[in-house]
Amino acid sequence: MLKEAIYHQPYGNYAYPVADDKLFIQLRAKKGDLKKVHVFYDERFRDWDNNLPRFTLELNKYSSDELFDYFRVEMQFSKKRFKYYFLLDDGEEQCYYSSYGFAKDVIDYNGCFQYTYICEKDYFDTPNWVKDAVFYQIFPDRFYNGDPTINTNKLTDWNEMPQWHSFYGGDLAGIIQKLDYLENLGITAIYLTPVFKSSTNHRYDIVDYMEIDPELGDIDTCKELINQAHQRGIKVIFDGVFNHTSNEFFAFQDIIEKGEDSKYKDWYYLDGFPVKKTPSSTRGMINKVIEKLLQSDSPSLTTLQEEIIAKLELESQEDKEYVLGLVAYLVEERNKGEDISKLDAHQLWERATEVDELAKVIYPNYETFANGVWSMPKLKTANPEVREYLLEVARYWIEEVGIDGWRLDVADEVDHYFWREFRKVVKEANPEAYIVGEVWHDATPWLSGEQFDGVMNYLFATSVWDFFSRRKINVNTFEDRLAKVRTLYKSPAQAASLNLLDSHDTGRVLTISHGDKTRHKLAVAFQMTYLGAPMIYYGDELAMEGGGDPDCRRTMIWDEQRQDRDMFEWYKSLIAIRKDNIALRTGDFTLIKKDAINNIYAFTRKKEDNQLLVIFNNSNLSAELEFDLEELAIDIDLFIELLSNKEYQVEHGKIKINVEGYNVAILKADNNE
Repeated sequence: MLKEAIYHQPYGNYAYPVADDKLFIQLRAKKGDLKKVHVFYDERFRDWDNNLPRFTLELNKYSSDELFDYFRVEMQFSKKRFKYYFLLDDGEEQCYYSSYGFAKDVIDYNGCFQYTYICEKDYFDTPNWVKDAVFYQIFPDRFYNGDPTINTNKLTDWNEMPQWHSFYGGDLAGIIQKLDYLENLGITAIYLTPVFKSSTNHRYDIVDYMEIDPELGDIDTCKELINQAHQRGIKVIFDGVFNHTSNEFFAFQDIIEKGEDSKYKDWYYLDGFPVKKTPSSTRGMINKVIEKLLQSDSPSLTTLQEEIIAKLELESQEDKEYVLGLVAYLVEERNKGEDISKLDAHQLWERATEVDELAKVIYPNYETFANGVWSMPKLKTANPEVREYLLEVARYWIEEVGIDGWRLDVADEVDHYFWREFRKVVKEANPEAYIVGEVWHDATPWLSGEQFDGVMNYLFATSVWDFFSRRKINVNTFEDRLAKVRTLYKSPAQAASLNLLDSHDTGRVLTISHGDKTRHKLAVAFQMTYLGAPMIYYGDELAMEGGGDPDCRRTMIWDEQRQDRDMFEWYKSLIAIRKDNIALRTGDFTLIKKDAINNIYAFTRKKEDNQLLVIFNNSNLSAELEFDLEELAIDIDLFIELLSNKEYQVEHGKIKINVEGYNVAILKADNNE
């Protein structure tokens, strides 16, 4: 028994309440080491020295990654106060395990693990509706133009490929007009990327948080969208951009105008005064300067600077200062022997993260979203005035307009204190409001129950891409990565996280799948049958393609002649199967087969008498499979495969099924014999 690998703590994701008298506990051990794990527990304040604990449970091994096995169980006790220890058995030796460590024969009861009291405020409550939802992400400008009369920007033709600054005229009226389409597909929740007043098509640089962007509609249109969606049983969540604002935001403009005398100077992270004004172009200007510099043979730096400013016809002082510094840097590098013809804006932008001299030239003198994004200065949420302003925004759109929650942009760069206050305000406005953060990595610090309900599950997405879409990992690695999420996140957070296959920030799933629709379909089938709330990026159901931004933000295909109706029906069928089976939404997950040779991945989902066996064959060869129902803990004589409606009879306690290459079977235990 490798004792160094064994781990448990009576808090965090290893011990937490799941009901007013029920405690979830988890224990970690070396992979393949322990055969059995039991927990002994009882009331904290009873006489432990003279009485053995009255309750014993065996923990279930429910997940394994490349190093560890994870065991879990739910302990129930009406007194709400738990004191417990473990008995570990590796088949050859047994030992007790408590907070004091390991003991061969006798437990020192003073060292028992303790969960002192289940307090009602310690529950991790997530909105009930999220667990049953199928989300649909909409990038408003690219979905549907329902009211051309409000378009003021010059519009790109709907069928043209998007550029960084393209506007297509999609709006809230267009979403209203397509609600029947979404309802027919089976969508029950919409996530809208930002809809507030901004100057770009993506609207992540917000000018006014209290106004709908005029290009999208107005407050009345917004309320109509919420109302009509709710009538169809569809929830609507907004994108909350609370990490940064636009440089046109009133507070930042006041700083630009008044400098150190601005009452908003502590709203942002400023490196000094005066605050540099945004050049008319940043990265684009870098490439132009390099081009002009290569065309000139003037030996004088001053002459070069004046010449390039004249050639670029620059008028604003901020543009001139930008070019002066850039030319000086490039000339110095050329004098050191660097071939500047091989440089471009992207390379210099990355170099500036390590070269302070260059950063001072091409970056602003204030912190921003990402690196040096002049138009998106970063907010200082540690400032009480900033928090008060943003929390009022969060409350207003829920209470006054009726949105059903917030997706939080760049959530991992905003302080935890703010998110705790944010949750309090949002849940007071509507206890069933949903809070989901954008975190691309391990999101455990935000999922303790006091900040987010869930996250955009990019750990899920990247695992699915690598297994189904790219076929670059085998089933063992696939399960190792999924198992980490299942053991890192508390079960309420897993159920309330958005399982996405792509988004406005990634290539589309079909493109990631190299245009192979079979791979795409398998990824969707897994998304609809696995733990968590599925999220569809608009148009994926029609087999839309697209690479990285802005290509992934193409306009929605409404011409039925160009739509992939087979893919649409695949999505619609899987959504219906998910809706018809509560086990796929909130049921237990148990991995039952993981075959690396044949790339077979099979699991059960169970909720009371709703029991399903889901089998993925991610290889090109057919697989003849047999499952023992006793091992599945299913007592039934007939299964129905839900995608084909084919019946499978149980014989001698076993079910046999052939799953074709690159295919899936969703078998439901038939309880209506």
